[in-house]
Amino acid sequence: MEKSHKEMKRKPFLLDVLNLAAPQTWTGSITPAMVSLALSYDRTGKIDVVMALCTFAVVLFMQSAVNAFDDYADFVKGTDTLENSPDAQDAVIVYGMKPKAALFTGIAFLFIAALPATYIVYTCGIVPLIIGLIGAVVLTFYAFGPFPICYLPLGELFCGFVMGGLIPLVGVFIQSKELDYFVLFQAIPPIMGMSVNMFSNNGCDIARDLPAGRKTLACLIGQKRTDTLYRILLVLWVFSPIIILSVQMKWISVMVYALALLAFIHLVVKQFKRQLGPEERGDVMNGATTLVSLVGLAYSVAIIMGQI
Repeated sequence: MEKSHKEMKRKPFLLDVLNLAAPQTWTGSITPAMVSLALSYDRTGKIDVVMALCTFAVVLFMQSAVNAFDDYADFVKGTDTLENSPDAQDAVIVYGMKPKAALFTGIAFLFIAALPATYIVYTCGIVPLIIGLIGAVVLTFYAFGPFPICYLPLGELFCGFVMGGLIPLVGVFIQSKELDYFVLFQAIPPIMGMSVNMFSNNGCDIARDLPAGRKTLACLIGQKRTDTLYRILLVLWVFSPIIILSVQMKWISVMVYALALLAFIHLVVKQFKRQLGPEERGDVMNGATTLVSLVGLAYSVAIIMGQI
């Protein structure tokens, strides 16, 4: 592998940094933040734009840090190799970036996220800090430690709760200054979206995760059961906003979301038919990312329209 690395044409460092940040995954943080704004508007009828921009900055750089640390951990543990990682954007260190540079880049992302986070804490008090520290602890143990969360069956659950649940919880607090745990119920769609997205990724990576010693849920239950469970979760996730909104008896919002769903239901059907595996990994992940954005946007618009 060392010889192959030396033979490779080096890419610009800034391009490596961008690939480490993995902007194609940013919908995982943008969508919950967007939902938090919709839930905030539902409660207060207004949005603080400055605090909203700070929230987006924090979650984007935090996710960039997670992506960088995950890439670093996968390289160090031997999960990503030239043989099983054809996409340079998915395995930046494998394709020539120095491991220490990648690690320090991830740390830099954290420091950048700390700047708007400090302003949020100064303005809103200690609650966002506490929730942020919980997320930071999960971030640390997600890729590092003797038993990284991303290597365990709990990975999807932790990822979904932290990204899809805690971001809306803290986002609503920043806007309303009230800690409302009912937000976690309203955040079930983004929680499921993050979990399904990660599960689709792990379902495509079984062949390379097993030799690396990963014990993800997909690795434990096998490809066939993973495919079946993925399709069940996909359908439940896409229709979950209707269930959540119906429980709250927000019938206008239900109608708005249902109409939006009809507009992209063909993409849901296409994703349902895709086979999880290395051959279709790119299409599966692109499809899942697109649906995260569409479901999140439709859910947010439905919530807001219910208040107009």
